[in-house]
Amino acid sequence: MEPEAQLESDSSEKSLFFSQEEEKEESQESKETGIENPLIKPALTGDVEGLQKIFEDAENPHHKHAMQLLLEEDIVGRNLLYAACMAGQSDVIRALAKYGVNLNEKTARDARLALRKYITKVSLTITDSEKGPGKLLKEDKNTILNACRVKNNWLETHPDASINELFEQRQNLEDIVTPIFTKMAASRQGKMPNPL
Repeated sequence: MEPEAQLESDSSEKSLFFSQEEEKEESQESKETGIENPLIKPALTGDVEGLQKIFEDAENPHHKHAMQLLLEEDIVGRNLLYAACMAGQSDVIRALAKYGVNLNEKTARDARLALRKYITKVSLTITDSEKGPGKLLKEDKNTILNACRVKNNWLETHPDASINELFEQRQNLEDIVTPIFTKMAASRQGKMPNPL
């Protein structure tokens, strides 16, 4: 064998050895940190019996933490139900529903989209006088537009906001907007409430 061929052979053996070592280290790390969710494999492969064993067999090492594992989310907010849906595992989805997963739960992405739509709707209602429920005072218009601007800025600066934070922001905006819209509707009907 020529020296160059032997060098290539040695280096490929070393890289193979190092990649195997890295895999061992990574699997060891995930075992040590407990990163791997044992429900993922049965959910993605359609193994309903595997899920049942975890949830119903008290001898299973993951039985105690099954509900916690079921509700666990990744950094983007996706859970086991999301994974089963993406894998097209309808039997698994039914089993997950049986074990308590909320099929109607909103994601952070849905909540973010709902807040954006609400901000847009309110802004368009205020700026388009034909769509508005009545005459609007300049200070009320500015209050609403500023609140919408603040919420848009908040959305931009909080890309990883939780569902609860997003719902809270929408509720805050509704608390500002609703009294003004109510006042506008009352003035349109000629029933302007007495300010005193």
